[in-house]
Amino acid sequence: MNDNILKLKVDNKDKNLEKYLKPQWSYKTLISIILSLLILIFIVKDLEIDFIKLATDSSKYFGDILSRMLPPDFSNFSQLFFAILETIEIAILGTFLAIVLSIPLGLFSARNLAPNYFVYIICKTIVIFFRAIPEFIMAMILVIAIGFGAMPGVLALGLHTMGFLAKFYAEDIEHINQGPIDALKSSGATKSQIISFGVIPQILPSFVANNLYILDRNVRMATMLGIVGAGGIGYELQSSFRMFEYERVSAIIILIFVTIFIIDHLSAFIRSKIK
Repeated sequence: MNDNILKLKVDNKDKNLEKYLKPQWSYKTLISIILSLLILIFIVKDLEIDFIKLATDSSKYFGDILSRMLPPDFSNFSQLFFAILETIEIAILGTFLAIVLSIPLGLFSARNLAPNYFVYIICKTIVIFFRAIPEFIMAMILVIAIGFGAMPGVLALGLHTMGFLAKFYAEDIEHINQGPIDALKSSGATKSQIISFGVIPQILPSFVANNLYILDRNVRMATMLGIVGAGGIGYELQSSFRMFEYERVSAIIILIFVTIFIIDHLSAFIRSKIK
């Protein structure tokens, strides 16, 4: 009899829980999927994209280009090596500039740390502004203003990725555990002490991970900025394309891939050590 009572209780409990359970495929989900597909179809039609023609006609052109790119030409490896080294230096310096600028902006872009709403809005606007302007456009403007070389690339990467890092920092700060913060406030801690002992220890792992991600991204973007005259391997890549030296282009692409591959594994190793 006790077993029957226990089973009845379990069955009743399951029935009570049923009203809180939602099916995976509700009508809202199906409507969302259908609307998404209709939007994608409209975009494809509006852009006049023919995937069948792309697959049939373009394959021979890709094959022709690939045949011209092989074998890679590493005859001027020393020149390419110093160019990729300059690209890495631009990315590192641009990332450092972004970190320095984004720390105060990130702190004051967080609702729970901003001293007042006015400061919060100003910092948030600055972050959105620099994040909205692509570094490619910034580099073009800075090349005109400053001249050719590495400095426009450093400033373009630093200012643009500052917006991303500040956004990442602010979001991490807004989601920290409020308990240590309240404990420090109740004990009479200053603002700097709250940040040092209550905020930084909680966001340090994500802080390092975000910085490493931005560095990885900046190395890739620094190669593109060289196309507009901002130094690095991008200038060599553009020159090779203009001279139709496709074998040299493939060598540069391989060098860029190897560099990103090494940086990615180095970043993963560093992240594993701070967890």
